[in-house]
Amino acid sequence: MSKLVLALLGGALVATAAGAQTQEQRYGYNAIQRDDLAAAEARLNAARLEQPNEPSVLINLAHVYWKTGRTAQAEAMYRQVLASDNVLMLTGGNQQLWSHQLAQKGLERARQMASR
Repeated sequence: MSKLVLALLGGALVATAAGAQTQEQRYGYNAIQRDDLAAAEARLNAARLEQPNEPSVLINLAHVYWKTGRTAQAEAMYRQVLASDNVLMLTGGNQQLWSHQLAQKGLERARQMASR
């Protein structure tokens, strides 16, 4: 059985249908949408203590790092996702993508930013 989780990809919500409000808060989506990246980072770091390999936490934290110019830290989060199980994620646009696909896209974006 595939696991659906919550994450952010280039500003687009990745979420499950059930319990989305709780997950949106837990995984920093609401704070990211408000552009309150400090609050999102604090929430995600707290979630990471509880779930150190949760792809939704890692991908959203990588997004915060990327948005705040910490490309190397973003890349580290994406690599951690790639080193973990590949789980199915559902985007806000109802597109299903694998966590490894999202991490690869994030790495490519981070590399492009770093090369500028």
